[in-house]
Amino acid sequence: MIFCVPGPWRDRSDFVRRIVSSEPDGRYVFDGEVLVDVRHQDVLKVEFLGRHPRMLKAFQAASRGELPPQVEEAIAAHSSSIYLRFPLSLIEERPRVLKYTQLVQRLGGFAIKLESSGVGHSWERWFRLVSSGNEFDWYCAVVMLLAGDSYYYSCGMHHFGLADAAVAMGLEVQVAANLINKFNYWRLIEQRELRSGESFSLSEPSTLFRLHLKADELNPEGDLFHNPHGLWHLTEI
Repeated sequence: MIFCVPGPWRDRSDFVRRIVSSEPDGRYVFDGEVLVDVRHQDVLKVEFLGRHPRMLKAFQAASRGELPPQVEEAIAAHSSSIYLRFPLSLIEERPRVLKYTQLVQRLGGFAIKLESSGVGHSWERWFRLVSSGNEFDWYCAVVMLLAGDSYYYSCGMHHFGLADAAVAMGLEVQVAANLINKFNYWRLIEQRELRSGESFSLSEPSTLFRLHLKADELNPEGDLFHNPHGLWHLTEI
């Protein structure tokens, strides 16, 4: 679970200075490779990188163009970026994710993008979703809907230890998105074991879909988007 945060930091030394000045009690320390919460002996791997010329375009795509203009301007003028690495489990890691992303916001970070699913947010939206007690908000925080050559599919359910979902492009975009989102959310809250061959519908009189669990061939193994749990293919009956 890797987060990208662009910011105004001129170099590593400037980043360290901001930590010292914003956290005068000495709670946090950065040694160039890890960020340490000294109070709780909590260590997070953080990579510091320089400016990237395509950063703004990446955030525009990740946020579906919904970033405020002032945030886009800040990202366009960013001096560097940091990458925060957490174990791949949002529910278990959520308190740490909140703690460290709140810190990075205080240090001047402009916005946040999840490299392991491609979804990005302004700080306001990010904290509203992740601070919520609602599982669907957590889902929206880390799951992205994408279009391939033949399928609409989700990316990011591996952050919950679950397979993603895909449906053929014969459906209208909004219908497909609604189906995938509700199917994924149902699995997130039910935590029920499914088997290939079972059927699923959004409501009693609605269209039935046959479920088939397959390996994730839409994202190659080793890619951050790859889901090792596979993809549920929903086929209209």
